[in-house]
Amino acid sequence: MSKQQIDKIYRTIGKRITDARSKQNMSQEQLAAESGIDRSHMGFIEQGRRKPTISTIYKIGQALGMNLEDLFKGL
Repeated sequence: MSKQQIDKIYRTIGKRITDARSKQNMSQEQLAAESGIDRSHMGFIEQGRRKPTISTIYKIGQALGMNLEDLFKGL
């Protein structure tokens, strides 16, 4: 798998997180706090500029009421 393909996966996950957060009228600060991560780090994750661990993605998913399958489906 190329670096470009991996980067695309993280951008897609970030977009899915952003979309789910917006649908729930949740601020980035709220999501970061509920996930136990820094707000600026959350911003970079949503932009696809950071590559979070599976455990971090899991925590974000839990805060959004989503499971890992929802975030990774079709990737």
